[in-house]
Parts: sequence; C-alpha cells; structure tokens
Amino acid sequence: MKIERVSLVVVLVVLGVVWVGAQKYTPVVLMHGITADNGTMTHAVELLRKHFPGIYVVAPNLGGWYDSVMRNMDHQVETLCHELKSDPHLRGGINLIGFSQGGPITRGYLERCNDPPVKNYIGWVSPQGGVFGCPQAGHIRYLNWTLDEIADCCVYDSWVQNMVSFAGYWRDPYAEATYEKQCLYLPDIDNSRPHKNSTYKKNVLSLKNFVMSYSTIDDTLIPRETGWFGVYAPNSVHTVVPLEQRDLWKQDWIGLRELNQTNRLHRFTTTCHHGDYYSSCFDKYFMDNVFPFLK
Repeated sequence: MKIERVSLVVVLVVLGVVWVGAQKYTPVVLMHGITADNGTMTHAVELLRKHFPGIYVVAPNLGGWYDSVMRNMDHQVETLCHELKSDPHLRGGINLIGFSQGGPITRGYLERCNDPPVKNYIGWVSPQGGVFGCPQAGHIRYLNWTLDEIADCCVYDSWVQNMVSFAGYWRDPYAEATYEKQCLYLPDIDNSRPHKNSTYKKNVLSLKNFVMSYSTIDDTLIPRETGWFGVYAPNSVHTVVPLEQRDLWKQDWIGLRELNQTNRLHRFTTTCHHGDYYSSCFDKYFMDNVFPFLK
C-alpha cells in the first residue's frame, strides 16, 4: 500500500510538471515552405519540445508537396486560418514561425485572420519582399522547366495567379506596374494598393515582436535579402533596395517602422543553406535567435 501511494505521488508530480510546462510556454506553430510538407518541421518540433518541456507545438500540413506549389497563396492562408482557429489548444495565443514560403503565408494569417492572436511572429529565411527567380521543384527536371517557362511568359496572368503559389509573391523589377496591378497576394499583404487595409496594420502592431531573417549563402530566394523585405531596384537585378528605402517603410503601410521605433522589430542572418532545418547550423541559429522570443 505504501509503495502504491509513493507511485501515485510520483505520477502526480510528473503530471504537474508537464501541466506547468504546458501553461508556462505559449504554443508554437511552425509553417513549412514550398515543395514540402510538415515532415520538414520534425527536427524543429523535437528541438522545441526538448528545450521547452511541455510546450504545445503544431506544424500544419497545407496539402503537402503538390499543393504547396499548385494552390495559390490566398487558398493556403485560408486553410491555415481554419486549422488554427479549430485547435482549442491555441485559443490563448500563439508564437508563429514561417519557414521559406511559410513566411508570407503566416504573415497573411497574421494580417487577415489573427485568430488565435499571434504574440511573436518570426520569418525564417522567407520571401517577405517577393522573389525574382523560380524555386527548384525537387529533382523533377520537366516540372522545373515548366515552372520557369510559366514565370517567364505569364506569371501575372490571372490563371497563373489563381493557381501557382509563388506567382503570388513574384516581383519582377522590369514590370513593377504590372506586378502592383495584377499580382494578387504580396501587394495586398504589403498594403501597397491605393486603398489601405487598416486591419492589416493593426494586427501587425498588436505583436510583441516581429522577427525577420535571411541566409547570407541562400541560392534559392532571389534576392536573398528578401527575408528583410529587400527588393530589386526597378529595372535591375544587381541593386537591392533595403526596407528603409521602400515606401512600405517610409509610409509605414503595415506598421514595421512603428515596430522598430518601439524596439519590437528584430533581424538576424544565418549561414545555413536554404531548406536546412536539420543540421547543427540550423540548431545554432534557431536556438540563438528564435528561442529568446519563446520564453
């Protein structure tokens, strides 16, 4: 009987520790990138659970490899909004991390939905400023050739915009007027259109912190400084315009400048290859630059 009582006490203590851990840490949502599914988030999930005992971590799967490319950004954001709102464990708020294409997807969630509300937003090497270079779709040569051709000929045509994910953040420095008028996704969440959506800015300003990053050796996102909202200058693929020189900052369309003025905008770089969410390189930068915002 005495042994049974001791065992019961041990079980209750363990359960108490787990419960306290779960209550202590804000739940974390990890959003995978293009040509991927949530399996690419496995190592990051394990790393978080190891260092934050009892934390609730979820990595939604937006349809897997095919859908990450062949469903437009609006559809993927809507799916994410529905999944997160349906999870009762997240109702008190979340810390949200978007990897690669997951960055603009999660920013769309933050600005358009924010239910459950985001406390800290982190873009991990993601195309916040758009891209002007076609991502490699695995090792399928024909598909890569096809996507390159689509990007070159008709990326702003309505059928491409309504189908291909990266078309929604394809920013052609030689066709800026067409980009602003016909690109459906990024100009919207950047609030660059004449009619400004005040909710977008309000939701961004509700954050405790906004964190952004890029890899100094990234050869997938072009330009790599897109992770800090850098964009190619008009009619150039050699000059990158930093965030502070863009109207997005000067006119503060989504609140980034105000976040900076209140010490809530943070930046870092990594030296990891794009898509490296597994190695010691990833662990170092993730633990040094992301963990402090999760405590």
